[in-house]
Amino acid sequence: MHVLITVVGARTEHWIDLFDSLCERPDLRLTVLAADVSPTTRREFERLERRHPGFRAQILPHRLGEGRTGHMASVMFRFGGRSGPPVSPPPDVVHIIGEAAYLSTWQVLRMCRRHWPTVPTTLYAAQNVVIRFPMPFPVLERYAYRRVDMVLPITPAARQVLQVKGYRGAVTTVPLGVDTRIFRPRPEPDTTRPFTVGFVGRFEAHKGVLDLLRAAELVDCDVVLVGEGSLDDDVDRAARRRPGRVRRYGWTGHTELPDVLAQTSVLVLPALEIVQRNVLPWVGIPLREQFGRVLVEAMASGVPVIGSDVGEIPYVVGDAGLIFPAGDVTALADRLGRLRDDPATARELSEAGLRRATEEFAWDRIADRLDRVWRQLHEERMSIPVPARAGQKVRDDADREVAA
Repeated sequence: MHVLITVVGARTEHWIDLFDSLCERPDLRLTVLAADVSPTTRREFERLERRHPGFRAQILPHRLGEGRTGHMASVMFRFGGRSGPPVSPPPDVVHIIGEAAYLSTWQVLRMCRRHWPTVPTTLYAAQNVVIRFPMPFPVLERYAYRRVDMVLPITPAARQVLQVKGYRGAVTTVPLGVDTRIFRPRPEPDTTRPFTVGFVGRFEAHKGVLDLLRAAELVDCDVVLVGEGSLDDDVDRAARRRPGRVRRYGWTGHTELPDVLAQTSVLVLPALEIVQRNVLPWVGIPLREQFGRVLVEAMASGVPVIGSDVGEIPYVVGDAGLIFPAGDVTALADRLGRLRDDPATARELSEAGLRRATEEFAWDRIADRLDRVWRQLHEERMSIPVPARAGQKVRDDADREVAA
């Protein structure tokens, strides 16, 4: 089976591990069309092409890049005339990594309608709040909902947003994942090491990094931070105020992050909800954590996790970590103190997190799930002798599964 995946934006590198896992499925050939990607993504594509004979990546020119507009919704492919996309042989399934309102999603669906009208399409969805975009984005969104054969939201909240916005087609929840070959428990930590709190993410207000620093100071524990952002100066001041107790790293490569996580006693994601205006200045978009990938990376590494009650953090953590009210520094300090003073609880959460990451969020399991969905959609299309929408049986089965 030949699967075509389209994706845009700097965060494309977050999907490399999934592409790697998909290529390990028997009889699956994968082509990726991408645009506006980072140098890291280019290098990773080259690595995958060397490793997997059935993988091919094509980085296309683009218009209205993310760096110019501030949002991936505006990125557009430049396919280069009317000769069609650089994909051969034609795909059996097309999967779009991008929200329904993205300009690139609209482009890909029109491309499919013109060149591969019988090929089933699936669409990624992560929005966990109902966003009313300005024109023309609502038109593009409705077009996508009519054209795709199945939407694959990453969380239950994203599925609810689809319903509110009027999508009535097939839905199967497929979360983001973690490469458990890279993120795995290390040998038992040195018991003489001080209790250390970890943070990985952008140093921005909505990530709650300043709340974390205040809570760690209340509990008098060490802090390791990985990232950068507009709050760099605030983080540096905290490090100077507590010399040797607050350590900061720049962005760490994917394969080096497990070494940093191994230095921590607990990983905290203290996200806050804010309103961003990166589409148009007069359009406020509530920003809630859509997933929290670093949580599953820490859980897979055997590191206990604490998260705020914002967005999808409670869903990702489940019963494998501690939750606190967002913005409540005292409550966060209480959770930190509990894990510091009760090693048995910390060990129980570590074991529960490892199980949850392995059973629910491992990329190899998610790749198997996607492979089954795509093969069934393709088989359904091949079995229909008259023009009809692909995947009706899959849609019915998925609706029953979601309802259950």
